[in-house]
Amino acid sequence: MAKPYEVIKGMTNPEGPKPKKHNTDLRNSKSKLPWWVEILFVQIGLPESLLREILKLKNKSFNHYSNNRKKYYLSAIAIATFIYTYPIIKYTSNNNSCVSETLDYLSKKEIEKVGISVGKKVVSVNYCNGGSYLIFD
Repeated sequence: MAKPYEVIKGMTNPEGPKPKKHNTDLRNSKSKLPWWVEILFVQIGLPESLLREILKLKNKSFNHYSNNRKKYYLSAIAIATFIYTYPIIKYTSNNNSCVSETLDYLSKKEIEKVGISVGKKVVSVNYCNGGSYLIFD
């Protein structure tokens, strides 16, 4: 009577054992180097210890990135939000400083047309948006 594992062996591979692969496959796989390895370590001749350190660092950085992917994603969103809103904030800040400086100037000079009493804030906003001190010229 045949042993159970012999029966299973015969069922999985009825043709018999597969032939062994030659070492040519290993040689072909070794010859496919990345371009930067080919240039730096084969052509220029940098030491292999440097290549080992670079590959260790590459592996560590990949592991670090894959472990902290969510943090990097949130950081990228925060930076993109800041880059998007900064011009708006800068414009508003400049406009507010222009209005406050113009209000100070108007309070010192008391520039108003006779018969028209408009708020100084309205006049200063008009001036900062390209108008003149006298709102109804």
